[in-house]
This record gives sequence, structure tokens and C-alpha cells, in this order.
Amino acid sequence: MFSFFGLCLFKLFAQTTKEFHIETIIQLQDTINKILANEHQSSLMLAVVTKDTVLLSNGFGMANIDTKQKATSQTLFPMASITKTFTALAIMKLVNKGKLSLYDNLSKIAPEINFTNKWENTNPVKIVHLLEHTSGFDDLRFNTFWNNENNLTELQAIEKCKNSMYSRWKPGERKAYSNIGYNILGYLIEKLSGSKYEDYLTKEILLPIGMTNSNFRVPTQSNPVYSNPYEWKETKFERLPYLLMYGKGAGALYSSATDMAKFVQFMIRNGITDSLPSLNSTIEKMEIPESSTPAKLGLKTGYGKGVNVEFLSYKYPFYGHDGASIGFNSRYAYNRDLKLGFVICATNTGFYDDILVKYLTQSFQPEKSTSTISVKNEILKSYEGYYQLKSPRFEILDKYLEELFHGYHIELRGDSLYSYGFKRPDQVMLPVTSTIFKRPSDNLPSFLFTTNDDEKKVMYEWGAYYESSSYTKIFISRILVLGSLVCGILLLLSSIFWLFKAIFKKLSWKEYFKRSISAFGVLSLIIAFASLAYLGTKVPLMGTVNFYTVTFCIGTILFAVLSIAGFIMTIKRFRQITNKLTKWYLLVTTTWLLALVVFYFHYDWIGLRMWSY
Repeated sequence: MFSFFGLCLFKLFAQTTKEFHIETIIQLQDTINKILANEHQSSLMLAVVTKDTVLLSNGFGMANIDTKQKATSQTLFPMASITKTFTALAIMKLVNKGKLSLYDNLSKIAPEINFTNKWENTNPVKIVHLLEHTSGFDDLRFNTFWNNENNLTELQAIEKCKNSMYSRWKPGERKAYSNIGYNILGYLIEKLSGSKYEDYLTKEILLPIGMTNSNFRVPTQSNPVYSNPYEWKETKFERLPYLLMYGKGAGALYSSATDMAKFVQFMIRNGITDSLPSLNSTIEKMEIPESSTPAKLGLKTGYGKGVNVEFLSYKYPFYGHDGASIGFNSRYAYNRDLKLGFVICATNTGFYDDILVKYLTQSFQPEKSTSTISVKNEILKSYEGYYQLKSPRFEILDKYLEELFHGYHIELRGDSLYSYGFKRPDQVMLPVTSTIFKRPSDNLPSFLFTTNDDEKKVMYEWGAYYESSSYTKIFISRILVLGSLVCGILLLLSSIFWLFKAIFKKLSWKEYFKRSISAFGVLSLIIAFASLAYLGTKVPLMGTVNFYTVTFCIGTILFAVLSIAGFIMTIKRFRQITNKLTKWYLLVTTTWLLALVVFYFHYDWIGLRMWSY
């Protein structure tokens, strides 16, 4: 859920399947315990199920290290964004009961919610857009990552996030994950049902499934019912705080292995149960996206309504959802054809995903891959070009990195189309239709080529939007930015050299400060980003006025001011500097440094006040 602050830094656990040969549940449990100890993870919950049988449901490790309380099958863990599936289930139940339609306009259903969509007359935000993350809304911002206020209503919590509630593109055009949409859905559940979100979800969804131990209450202090979040610090575990989100619909659920086992079985059964007749055969409808442009053009992989499809490069794809919170990551996954699935919550689920999926599918033959076709070379050639990612999840956190580095080169070689890019391996793209493509190792297609309303070539990958762009422009931008970073480091090193010359009176102090103005700006930028790095470990501080957020704001301003001043000073003094090497060195480095100033100005990082953004 919160990729920015590093809660989802999944390591590649390449040796897992080679180190551990797992054929039985006992071996699986032993493997889990070994990884838990080796990777210094405090606790874990795991359930492995078939359609009708719970193969494993247990807690591992310590729920509370101080009291030596062990995690059990009843210990509550944060499900984080898995909550979205439950919110979507509640919305689908209201839809099936005729309380609303997926294609109702948000502005008509809830006119009290203030949002901005300049295309509202022709492309209004609809309920289905919120469910499928296609509204165009920005995700959480620095001052809305975590809720520091108690007893807010759902509407008040949404109002706190109003700065994120604007459509950055036409609703339905692109998919970009946004927690705000699900908080709005949580409020709509309250409005249409007349009950509090947690009361409605408990009565109408959790209890009918048999989830009697789950709740939506975030503890404010250590509680024996919950597993405590910890972080390993060199030689010991350090306890982390429980943190509350704004709004409940996006990530408030706490659940246990026992309860989540029942839930995964419910999903495998397609919601067919006597206790929830209004959701019979509804789950498969939730699995398929329908509101986005690629979905309407036939690409059915991606984010549906609170459910996503993953593990395409394995024997079989799995549907489900993942989540992240302070100290924990969570994931549930299932395959209805195989009639099996799992749920896990741990410090880092990335260590276990590969083990679990391969364990569950080891006795099955690989699923027959989607058939491919031949496409004429002139059609394939029309897709050639560089495609730049243009659907950032976090507008200010992701946009500048994604626009520079997250793109695809599409190239025709012989009779086949290939894709490659920065840290993207060279891969052939196999046509499923004349516009839809898949990777050779994937079971399902995930790419689609089309044009937008301006007749510009675009490519979709899992709903993410890539627009045809000039690679020359991208390459020049990379050179300018990377070159300016190099120049900044050189200026800083030169300033140290000139400092020693000034100390030993081989350079006047006045000349030293004139030469080093830009270097002082670079130092200010380093201090600013050092403060940002620290804030990444203390996320609740990001949205408040404190030493580190103020330092970042002032540091970036000083960087811009001093860099510009250093450039002006160099121009004004150019003829006065007698050493030719020095004056040309200063001219080149201070000029190039301006590219970084322009770059950060363009992406709104100069003078960023995190406490009000």
C-alpha cells in the first residue's frame, strides 16, 4: 500500500526453492520457522487451504517479544490493503440489492464529497472507477499518510485528503492505485446502509463468512490479542508504533489465520454460500476489470474490484490482494480452478510467496498458456517507439522518477516485437490478438497497444498508461540530470580542496566563498535529502512541522538560490578569474547544476512543505 516509505521492499529470495524441498505441510512449517529466524522476523500468520479443507492455519514467532507471547491461529494481524476486497464485497452486496449501480456518478450519489474532475460533464467519476483505481485521483500525501486525530467520521477523514481528490486524467483512461477511492467507498457504505462502516462489514460480510475474531479496531498500545509490529535493529527487535489511517475502507481490517482461511475458501467458492446469497457468483465479476480503456478493448488482466491477478509467470495465475502497514506485509491469493489458496502476514511476505505458490502447484502440470497468433509486420512496426509511463500513483513521489526511467522501448526484430528499457530485460512480446500481447513466461496477456483521443500511440501494461514519447528528449533529460549530479559532487569536492588552500593561505577566503557558493547549495540539497531519508524511517513525522520537514523545505530552497547565485557569480567574474582551467571548470559545473534546479522546480520539490502537502 505505501511503497514510498519502504514497507514493501521485497528482497529476491532466489535460493528458496533450491534450499528447501517441500512436499508436506510439516516441511512447509519447518521452512517457515527457519526463514523467520534467519531473516529476523518477529511473527507471522499463515493459512493454506483448499476449497473444503484447511491444510494449515497457524501463527509463528512472537506476537509480543517483551512478554514472550507466542503468535497463534487466533492472533490478529493487520491486513492493511486486503481490506479493500472486503470494502468491494460490501459495495457489490449493495449493488446486488439495488442500493446503487457500479455506473452511478459519484457526484450524484454523494454531492457532499468535494472533488475536482474537469471532464465531469463528459467523463464523470463513477463508483466503478473508485473500485478499480481508474478515477485518476492522487494517492495519499505526506500529511495524510497516517491519522493523528481520533474519532473522525468517515466523511471528515475524506475531507482531510481533499488535496488528492482531483482527476489527473479522464476517469477510466488509466489505472493508478489510490487509497482515497476506497475511503470514499467506505463512506458510501455508511451512507447507503445507515450503519457505521465497521458495523455493516462485521454484520453483513465478516460474520456470515464465519470470521468471528476479526475487527476494524486499530490498537493504540500493546494488546495481547494483536501481534506487535517490530523492526530488527542490528542485534535486537525494536517495537514500532501502531498507526491509524484516515478512513477505514482502504486498510483498517485486523484478522487471524483462522478467520482468513475461511475468507480465502469463500473466494475460491466464488462467494457461493447459504449465509451470503446476495454475493453468490459475484467474486468472478470482481476479478475482471471493466472501467478502464484497456479493459474495454479486451485486456482483462489487472486490478478488478478489490481483487488483482498475480503470479502470471508461475504454473498458474492467482487472484488476490496484498497490503502493507507499519512492520507487516500481507497477502492472500487463490486459484479457483485448482481449488486452493493461502494467506500470509509477515514483516516481508516476499520471502514466502515463491515457496507457497510452488508448494501449492507442485503436483499440477503447467496451465496451458494463452494461444498466440501471427500478426502482419506492418502492424507490429506501427507499435515501435519509446513509451513513457504517464500514470504515477503518487504525483509528487513517483512522477519524476517514472517519467525519466520507467519506460519501454518497443522494437520490431524480424517477425517479432521486443520490449526493453532501463532495468527492464529484453523480452519478446507474443501477440494474442493484433493489439494484445503477452510475455513468453506468462500465462495471461498484460500488454495492449492503442491510440488515445489525440491519436497518440499509447501502451497499457496491467492498466498502467504509457505514452509514445521522444526517447531523444528522455535521454537528454537523463544526461542533464545525471550530469548535474556529477557536477554537484565535483563542486563539493572542489570546495573541500579550495578550503585547504584557503587554510594554508594559498587562496583568499573571499575568493574561496565566491567559488564555493554553488557547492554550498549542493551541500544544502544533501542535507535536505538526508532529512527525507530519516523521515522515511519515521513516517508519522512527514506530515507535521518538525526539524526534518523544515530542514528539507529550507534545504531545497537554499540549493536553488545558491546554485543560481553561483552561476551568476561565475558569469560576472568570468574575465576576472585568471586561471583558465578554474574559470571554465566553474562555468561548466555551475551551468550544468542549473539543470537540476530546473528539474526539481518542475516537479515541485523546491520548497516543498510536507506538512501542508
